Order: sequence, then structure tokens, then C-alpha cells
Amino acid sequence: MSQSKYLVLGLILSVFGCGKSGEDGINVSGKVENPIKGELVVLNQFEFTGLKPIDTIEVDPSGAFEFYVKPAEPTFYRLNFYNRQQMNLVLDGTEEEVVIMLEGNNPGGEVSVTGSKHTKYVQQLEGMMRDQQADVKELNQQAIEARMADDQQTLARLTEEYFALMKLRQKELKTFIWKITPSLAAYYGLESLPVEEHFPFYDSVAQKFSAELPGNMFTEELTKKVSALRKLAIGAEAPEISLPNPDGEVVTLSSLRGKYVLVDFWAAWCKPCRAENPNVVRLYQQYQGENFEILGVSLDRNKAAWVGAIEQDGLPWVHVSDLKYFNSVAAAEYQITSIPATYLIGPDGKIIAKGLRGASLEAKLKEIFG
Repeated sequence: MSQSKYLVLGLILSVFGCGKSGEDGINVSGKVENPIKGELVVLNQFEFTGLKPIDTIEVDPSGAFEFYVKPAEPTFYRLNFYNRQQMNLVLDGTEEEVVIMLEGNNPGGEVSVTGSKHTKYVQQLEGMMRDQQADVKELNQQAIEARMADDQQTLARLTEEYFALMKLRQKELKTFIWKITPSLAAYYGLESLPVEEHFPFYDSVAQKFSAELPGNMFTEELTKKVSALRKLAIGAEAPEISLPNPDGEVVTLSSLRGKYVLVDFWAAWCKPCRAENPNVVRLYQQYQGENFEILGVSLDRNKAAWVGAIEQDGLPWVHVSDLKYFNSVAAAEYQITSIPATYLIGPDGKIIAKGLRGASLEAKLKEIFG
């Protein structure tokens, strides 16, 4: 949608005389460039259990629409136009009127919003994410071409460019998120940052939310998330594991203190785990003489299957399990929701890395042991 169209639409909307925020709530109105007769627009409010429809209207034949919204606290909304184009809104109750202009029938169509600074922040964040995706897509295309040409030098260069790009984009994103906190748009932006890699930043943002937007459900959710992850953050003391081995003898993680320990959550029924096992065996054989151990924590339910997989895959390290599947005490303690999952513990008992597999595990062990 061109800027000139936005200006024309703005003139048309002025005719509708959007009112100020009052007893009816915030006036959210606008113009759809491509209205579809008989199709509906749904205003949804975000809840942690899902989207809750709070109003449904049919767009005027001219393309005009209007809602009234009464936020009890700063929160997220989503407008769904004909199940074709959607847009996110953040309203905090201080807005007088919000005016939206969009195409309506194009999932990737442009959107213009005035009257809501928080929604503008969301749009800026979405623009940053689109730019990142476009850059990654271009690098991926170049990597495919280099791989087809067996050009290893170019592949290595593109890999370096990718990591440099991610570092730059994430730095830009964090700078913007910090600037707009405690706007709920910042909460939205955090979803694009892997929490494991950026835990200190998450923690800082959560503290700022708690100080400046206390009591809000998104503040409470973020604080709860950070608190749960704090005990599993890089540098934190690894929670104890105390489970029986296949012979029924209880083995503890603390008994391996003084060594680098890879805590490997897996199961006989887990195909990706079994596929990864040959790589782990190779690395174990390479580093076991250098103060390195593996504690395999199985989420199996059947002892015969567990022991059989250990024998079949030739896994010579320490193994434990309470045979309780994802209800395992260790799985709960380490917040395991999918496997394979790994934690690398230092000789001092503190977590030094998470989620290492394949090349990343090999690189980390090489970094430690040379």
C-alpha cells in the first residue's frame, strides 16, 4: 500500500469522526482497502490459554470498521481480517483513539497505525525480524549454491557471516527492547531471543518490568519464567541428580564432582537420541581420559528396553533412571520437555553449557580439552 493511499484513507477516515476514549472505551477504527462483502473481522484478546474473541463485526461496504476496547491493564489484542490478514495491537488504556489502515485481504499486506505507541513498537520489532529473516534467507541460498558446487571455502565464509549477522541483529534487538521496556512490546520482542543464550538480559528486563509495571499478568509471567530458569542458567549450581543405575545402586551427580560431566537426557524409544549416540560414543572415547564423564539419564518406562539400548548402542558411561518417563524427578528438576537434551557441568558443579549435540558438543569439548 503506497504512502499516497494512506494519506487518502486518512482523509476518508476523518469523515467518520472517531471519538475520544470514554465510557465506551478506546475507539479502534480504520479502513480496509479491499473489503470483502459478508466476511467478518474478529477482535481477540490474548490470554495465556489462547486468544479470546471479544467482538466481531462486518466491515462497512466502504471498508470502514470500528471497535471499542476497554483494557483492564496493558495487554495484547489481535485483529483478524477475514482470516486473511492479522495484526497485533498493544493497548494500555491511555490511548484516546487508534486508527488502522490496511489491505485486509493480504497476509503480508502493509499496515498503518496511529494513536498507539506500543503497537508502533510491535511493528518496528516485526520489521527488524523480517529484515533478519530476509538476510538469513539470502545466506541460505548462497550456502545451497556453495554446497552444490562443493565449495567448502565459501561455505566456511558464509557460516562465519551467519554467526556475525546473528550477533549484530540480536544486539540491535536487545538495544531496542531495553529502550521500550516496560512496554508490552518488549515482552513480544523477547520471544525472538533464545532465553538460554540471553538469560542475563531476560533477567534485567524482568526486573525492569517488576519495578515499572508491577501486577501486570505479563510481568508476572516473565518473572515466573526467569525465576524458573535462573537455577538452570549458565553459571548456576547444577541441581542434584540421585537415581538408580541398572543394577539398582543409587548414583548421584555430585559423586562425579571434579570432572566435566555431560548430563545426557535420552531414552531407548527416542530416535533422535539413538541417532546421536554414535557421535557421543566417539567423543567419549576421545576425551574420557581427560577428566570427562557422561551421566546418561533415561526417560524410559521399561527397564529391559533401557538396558537393551545401552548394550545395542555400546554406551560405556554411567547410566541412571527412575523409569518414570517425563515424570522423572530429574526431568522435572532440569525442566526437560523434549529429548535429547544435555547439560555440561564443570568440575566445580556449575552449568557451563546446555543443548550441546553433534558439532556443537564436539566444538565445546575441543575448546575445553584442546
